[in-house]
Amino acid sequence: MSNYITPIFSGIIVSLLIIYLSIIPVMIYQYRKYNGVLVKRNIVMFSFVVYMLTAWFMTILPLPSIETVVDMKTIEPNLVPFKFVQDFIEKSGFVISNPKTWLHAIKSPSFYTVAFNVLLTYPFGIYLRKYFKLSLGKTILCGVLLSLFYEITQYTGLYGIYPKAYRLADIDDVMVNTLGTVLGYLTTPIVGRLLPKLESSKDKNTSAKASLIRRGVALIVDFIILDILYGILVFIFSVLGAEAFLNLNIGEVIYSYIYFITMPLVYNGETFGMKLLKIKIVNENNSELKFKEILIRNGILVSILKLTGLLSIILNNLEQSIIVVLLALGLGLAPLIFYLYVFIKWIFKRNVLFYEKISKTRTVVDES
Repeated sequence: MSNYITPIFSGIIVSLLIIYLSIIPVMIYQYRKYNGVLVKRNIVMFSFVVYMLTAWFMTILPLPSIETVVDMKTIEPNLVPFKFVQDFIEKSGFVISNPKTWLHAIKSPSFYTVAFNVLLTYPFGIYLRKYFKLSLGKTILCGVLLSLFYEITQYTGLYGIYPKAYRLADIDDVMVNTLGTVLGYLTTPIVGRLLPKLESSKDKNTSAKASLIRRGVALIVDFIILDILYGILVFIFSVLGAEAFLNLNIGEVIYSYIYFITMPLVYNGETFGMKLLKIKIVNENNSELKFKEILIRNGILVSILKLTGLLSIILNNLEQSIIVVLLALGLGLAPLIFYLYVFIKWIFKRNVLFYEKISKTRTVVDES
């Protein structure tokens, strides 16, 4: 059983990394196309990624060292069908007429190894029928191809990374894996009742309100762009030998103010991130945004989000008395309080935040 823990754990970790890197692009795509996030569809899609990677890792991990494989005896592939039946009868002690041998046979590696190979591809058949809407014939074909992929990976020593195979490539595994896929397909009408139904991709969200999550994604995109641009600026200053003019805390804060105040004025209420997410800032009268409105709105927002940088500037330029340090620590909690405030607003589905009320602005979906 311990041999299964490492592949499962590794598959989950790598899958989570892939999900982490892809979640923002996926949300951007769905917001632009469907005007909303397809939550159930994403859960199914990412669960499929976790399953496929974990299943693959189960067939290749743990990875031995190349030196170990060189010293191993050459593993010849098994091309004899149904050899697993012979192995089960010979090694498990199973006697069909003697029930006392059944439990011992089930505990035998010759049984649970085959059972594992059935379970390995059982979810694959469910995914193909319920979510990919494939027929039984196409499901069988996909099951065979997936099984062959596993065995070819093993036979080639992970596609030549190893000088020879370090695991047995077995025609029986192809048959048993395909059986698992078919069983998954056939039991989907029963098991599928417990699984989520997908939202229709044709049902677009027609709400004109920009959700807090959508705005948060836009803000993340903006800060990524901001960090890239500022990194380029720092690099240029460094190449020119002007490091003395660089103060990362001051420069980043000032650059953030310039970006978040200038961009909406130039691009009609949009930053790059907001434009990508198809949302924009408008005032209560739906008239042209004024400098004062943007200054108040985004000035407050940037001040909160960049408060850590502002505090660093203050602490570096003031005598660090106990009072100043305690004041800085107290103000340092402001971003956390703000995130909690936004979370509560999201829970109660109230999208207008306090700095929008002060500046008399709001964020809406850009239908243009």
